[in-house]
Amino acid sequence: MKTWIFILAICFSSAASAQLSYRSNDPFVFCTYGQISPTKCWWPISARAGTIFEDPTCDPPNYPDGRPWTPDDYASRAEWYAICTGVGQGEWRGVGTGEQVPTFH
Repeated sequence: MKTWIFILAICFSSAASAQLSYRSNDPFVFCTYGQISPTKCWWPISARAGTIFEDPTCDPPNYPDGRPWTPDDYASRAEWYAICTGVGQGEWRGVGTGEQVPTFH
């Protein structure tokens, strides 16, 4: 019995210690706005529905003058799908948009 409790404790502690690589490890801001780059190739639309908008100008084969996706675009999109989909977060009730608290991130 003690072994099962130990295994469950390890599983829950590893899930709780997952860290975001973007937005200063703030899941509310990351799930709401995505990465901070002004030239990002995707934007979150709804975390609850798991939908994003992918900028069509970031697809060089279909848009010859477009810019390619950066490694950060791919990594942040994968992280967003892994962490944010299916969560129903409420509206920000503090000052600003949430990006400014406690510092801009």
